[in-house]
Amino acid sequence: MINYLLTFFVSICVYELIIFLKFFKIIETNFKILKKIIDLFSNKKNSDSIKEKLIMDYSKSLFTSSIKIFLIILVIIFLIFIINNLFSSFYSFLFSNTGIIETVIIIIIYHSIRKRINAKL
Repeated sequence: MINYLLTFFVSICVYELIIFLKFFKIIETNFKILKKIIDLFSNKKNSDSIKEKLIMDYSKSLFTSSIKIFLIILVIIFLIFIINNLFSSFYSFLFSNTGIIETVIIIIIYHSIRKRINAKL
C-alpha cells in the first residue's frame, strides 16, 4: 500500500518539476540549436571566420541547455533514489509493470485535473 502512495507522490512531484523547470522547452531549444548548427555547416555563403564564431556561440548555448536537461534528470533520479533508500521495495515496484501503469494513469489523471483547474482560472 505504501508503494502506491509513494508512486502517487513521486509522479505528481516529477510532473510538477518538469512543468516548473520547463523541461520540454529546454529540449526544444536544444533541437533548435542543433538545427542551426547543421544549417551553418550546409551553408556555403558564410566565411570560415563567421562559422567559427557562430559555432562557438551555438556550442555554448547547446552546452548550457544540455547541462540543464542533465540536471533535471539527475534531480528526478535523486528523488527516486532517496525514496528508495527510505522504502527499500519502492524502486522494484516503480519499475514493475504495475508501477509503470500506475504512474502513467496517475500522470494522465493529474494532467487532466490540472488542465481543468487552470482553465477555470
